[in-house]
Amino acid sequence: MHDAAQLYVSHRGKTLLNHAMGESQTGRALRADDVMLWYSSSKPVTAVAVLQLWEQGRLGLDDLIADYVKGWGGGKERCTIRHVLTHTGGFAMRRDGVGDQDLPYEEKVRRIAAHPAESVPGTVAEYHLTTGWTILGAVVEAVDGRPIKQYVEEEVFARAGMPTSRLAIDVEEQAALGDRLIPMRWRGHQMAYEKDGKTVVVPYDIEKAGHNEPWYRSRVEPGSSGHGPASELGRFYECLLGFGPQLLEPRTVEVMIATHRSGMRDRLFGNLKVPWGLGVNVSGGIGGGVGRRAFGHGGMGTSRGLGDPDAGLVMVLITNGLPKPLDNEARLYEVTDAVYSAFGDDVAHLRRPSRHPKASGQDVAYSS
Repeated sequence: MHDAAQLYVSHRGKTLLNHAMGESQTGRALRADDVMLWYSSSKPVTAVAVLQLWEQGRLGLDDLIADYVKGWGGGKERCTIRHVLTHTGGFAMRRDGVGDQDLPYEEKVRRIAAHPAESVPGTVAEYHLTTGWTILGAVVEAVDGRPIKQYVEEEVFARAGMPTSRLAIDVEEQAALGDRLIPMRWRGHQMAYEKDGKTVVVPYDIEKAGHNEPWYRSRVEPGSSGHGPASELGRFYECLLGFGPQLLEPRTVEVMIATHRSGMRDRLFGNLKVPWGLGVNVSGGIGGGVGRRAFGHGGMGTSRGLGDPDAGLVMVLITNGLPKPLDNEARLYEVTDAVYSAFGDDVAHLRRPSRHPKASGQDVAYSS
């Protein structure tokens, strides 16, 4: 399923496990400080950037995207920042997305802005793989003036104490990292698409799509281009739980991890009713028997980061292999359950009941 993985666990800010396993390449053992691609585990980072501006009074969650992005239209005029954070913006663009194209950031924003609405904003849940977070990055730049990469690296990574983490890695820095920059491997991952009114699942070979190429590593995708060790992503969650430098006020964290979307069937995730906070999965959408107020995010077929405010628990798993979606969900379930189970009775009363994803026998095309 993968060649290498990092696992980080902390409790109330104390590191309990910072472990690397497997080989990053033949004959080279993965190290705990190696740089991994987070994919969509990056999304909470950009969500925090938006919420920093919100708590400063510089934007509103129900502000229209059109107020910040030039050329915004095509039936999307009612779309708000909250819609985008909850994947109800109506412009998932799965068929004609811009995530795997080597385009300037401004051109991606222009194309998304002009794209016709796929649904009335706020009425349909469909996970926006990259498009929504590209637009959130444009909103941050419109409000603050700094490009989203610079903003995140100065206001989130630097403040949290994440010196190796980047929202994208410049080509020169990639060369300097050398074999510390870990390649991604395709192990059967699939994507779901709508065709003739039906959902079809097709292979998505990230190696053929160029995910290990310098241009891909250096492109800025605020929802999927984060890089760093698992321990530094763990540091990010520790800060949100209050065990590190403050990135958000505690009351803002509570707003972030509250349920803002519930009961809506997500078109990408097999029409399951996946609950969402603001840019994060909330407890009912995270398998493995997590705590009832746990929150976090997964990365496409590879990773999971989560924080549990009641248990004081942080867990981050990052792998470099993309297996089939159900196999990935099973792996995330089992690792998460193992971590929580290791705490025994101390957290047992906080946990939600959970069922192994293979118990239903249904192969659902998750791809967060």
